[in-house]
Amino acid sequence: MQDIMKNMRLVGFLKILANLKVITGLHIGSGSSGITIGEVDNPVIKINGKPYIPGSSLKGKLRSLLEHSEKLEIDNKEGLHICNNENCDLCAVFGRPAEKKGKEGPTRIIFRDSYLNEEKSEKEARENGFLEIKWENRIHRLTGKVEVSLRDIERVLPGTVFDLEIIYRIYESDLDGKNIEEVKEIDNLPNKLKNRFGLIIKGLKLLEMDYLGGCGTRGYGKVKIENIVVELHTIDAIKKNKPVVLKNGSLSDLYESLQARI
Repeated sequence: MQDIMKNMRLVGFLKILANLKVITGLHIGSGSSGITIGEVDNPVIKINGKPYIPGSSLKGKLRSLLEHSEKLEIDNKEGLHICNNENCDLCAVFGRPAEKKGKEGPTRIIFRDSYLNEEKSEKEARENGFLEIKWENRIHRLTGKVEVSLRDIERVLPGTVFDLEIIYRIYESDLDGKNIEEVKEIDNLPNKLKNRFGLIIKGLKLLEMDYLGGCGTRGYGKVKIENIVVELHTIDAIKKNKPVVLKNGSLSDLYESLQARI
């Protein structure tokens, strides 16, 4: 037990900072119930009247994409991959229920809520309040007639930019016995840490090819990850407020640097 607790010593954080740019209209619903006259039937989630992306939406989407790309078994009851394998990187990174936890320790990844970056958003999106209403109906495939009346769906406009922040908590057990203070470049990460952190980068790359939010098969939710920065914040660096920048550039460059995982 003492060895396990020693390996669970928190030694630092990897921080991903980036911009998430909306390419096609994005709809992450607010979960409102009922229909009010004069109101949008399907509004997007907002804070202080402005759209944002909940961290839970990003975490759930990346986990789902990775579960399928890694060919992991999906629990029919839970609807996601949950196993008892202490060496499962996905469970270590994204977490699993307490009753199934092993020696991997706490969940590694933290997804912050992503808020608007008005300055980096495109002019047209800013001038239109970052939102649009899209009207849709359903057509009967045999008769070609409209089956139901029009419905309106609120979407975040293309060109809108959100600030993305993802944190990976580094524990001693992630380091393969190496000293995290010696890491100065992304390529120097210990293999276990590189593999686990690489899952997140792979997930972001898959997200660009897939979609975020609802109605993705109808053209919604294409996004692009831009201006990505990876910082290493060791406990000592936090005290001195001097993080090490491990990577600064495009997602594709970071993706290439972590090919061992991907």
